[in-house]
Amino acid sequence: MQMPFLSVVIPCWNEVRFIAGFLDSVLGNTYPADRMEILLADGYSDDGTREVVRRYAARDHRVFLVDNPGHSKPAGLNRAIRRARGDVIIRLDVHADYPPDYLERCVRGLLDNPGADNVGGIRLSRARDETLLGRAIAVSTTSVFGAGNSRYRTGAAEPQWVDTVFGGCYRRSVFERIGLFDEKLTRAQDREFNQRLRAAGGQILLLPDITCTYYARSDLREFCAWTFEAGYWPFQASRLVGRWIGSWRNVVPAGFVLTLAAGAALAPLPRVGRTARRLTGAVLAAYGAAALGFAAREARRRKDPALAAALPAVFLATHVIYGIGSIRAVLDRRGGKR
Repeated sequence: MQMPFLSVVIPCWNEVRFIAGFLDSVLGNTYPADRMEILLADGYSDDGTREVVRRYAARDHRVFLVDNPGHSKPAGLNRAIRRARGDVIIRLDVHADYPPDYLERCVRGLLDNPGADNVGGIRLSRARDETLLGRAIAVSTTSVFGAGNSRYRTGAAEPQWVDTVFGGCYRRSVFERIGLFDEKLTRAQDREFNQRLRAAGGQILLLPDITCTYYARSDLREFCAWTFEAGYWPFQASRLVGRWIGSWRNVVPAGFVLTLAAGAALAPLPRVGRTARRLTGAVLAAYGAAALGFAAREARRRKDPALAAALPAVFLATHVIYGIGSIRAVLDRRGGKR
């Protein structure tokens, strides 16, 4: 059976550190070379990314550079999709490595499951820099305690229908039916699109035998900024599109932060202070026990004892910063113009 023509779309901006390895990974896939194209929507990078892409395009007919004025991911994705010729469109991320059969497995997942409109797999996580902090951040993004019930991060034992996947491999008819990515959203565009797809009767299938490796942020400042944005955008995006696009896992960190803030505010008061201190202490004790337990389990599983000490701090930073980002979004009435 002839495989459908596949369009690989990638938004990028200033990715010179990763772009060559990424392209080598994609071009080395087993998908038939005459049945695919690779469209990189670049936001006018000024670090050498465009020159690298042009070199690859000059020697491989599958690679195309698509200009994307500005840095908007959804705008870049939409530009690439409009130019795409494929019957199947897969969205990839530059900060990941893909095994040789990744594209083929994703497309066959669509072909073998007629009810699926979007197919994806498990996103493994690896530190960009092999420091203790980098390793702890990478592990936290795959832990149930750090990532909630996001199956493409935490893993799954068998195929299952989910609310979203990493990247995604779509039938072209999906975009013809429900439209393209919402360009109002700086982030959370994949989440919003997949929710819109499910609301229109579409289904998203997670196949655990499909995996890729994502390079998580290892720098503390980058990690904090990324976590704040991750907490901010489900709420701000919901305001911008006029409906809630998140899940319970997006609300829990904000509840945790508000509980601690309320406890701190009430603690000095004469009538309720003692009760507030006890309740806040109980919440922190329960949280600390859970964080230590999950950290010890991950350290044991990965044979990295140092993680037992570093992970609790990363878990706490993740939940507090994420929660502050969510609260800021609820209070921010500027429509995402930040």
